[in-house]
Amino acid sequence: MSLPLPPYRPTGDVVADKAHWRALVRTARRDLIAAWSPADRPALARSLAEAGLTHLRRYARGSARADVAGMTVTAYEPMRTEPPVDGLTAALRGAGVRVLVPITFPRPRLEWADLADPDRRPLGEDVLAEVDLAFVPGLAVSRDGVRLGQGGGYYDTVLPRLRESSAGAPVVIVLHDHEVVPRVPAADHDAVVDAVLRPTSGVVPVPVR
Repeated sequence: MSLPLPPYRPTGDVVADKAHWRALVRTARRDLIAAWSPADRPALARSLAEAGLTHLRRYARGSARADVAGMTVTAYEPMRTEPPVDGLTAALRGAGVRVLVPITFPRPRLEWADLADPDRRPLGEDVLAEVDLAFVPGLAVSRDGVRLGQGGGYYDTVLPRLRESSAGAPVVIVLHDHEVVPRVPAADHDAVVDAVLRPTSGVVPVPVR
């Protein structure tokens, strides 16, 4: 299902434009979820799991690894209106991948814990050096990879550190199908991603054609 977002038309006030666009995307997400049938969420979760794991396996082969077992990725625990990435994290863990999820502190501090740890004990920032690939949340992304986040600023701080400490681990944003758009409101500090994972199209590299 697709709920096209309107073209972004800058007003000259990026902060206001971002707030407006976040509201648009959140409304579209609520409408999308409300229209789902009971079978839609499990089907989308399976689609994301298959595409995400296939992409990681392809990346592992390109990095001269025998398989994904032993690799480390970042992901997250999805909110109700976010793409159901919990299917992907379950598939990754089943394949022997360590999955790190964020723990938020007063911004811009973002810590990481092992999803397998029920106590979510922080592992420290140095764990980013062990990340092979990052699956990250967002609200939308431009076709050239500029990410529109929730507004907390966490990932705009974390992703540059991740790229530096992990020798350039690829960053894949997970979105609903309609959330890749020609342009999003952006400032110089906004993070750029390498690829987009969506239920219908799988993982598509940036720039998205």
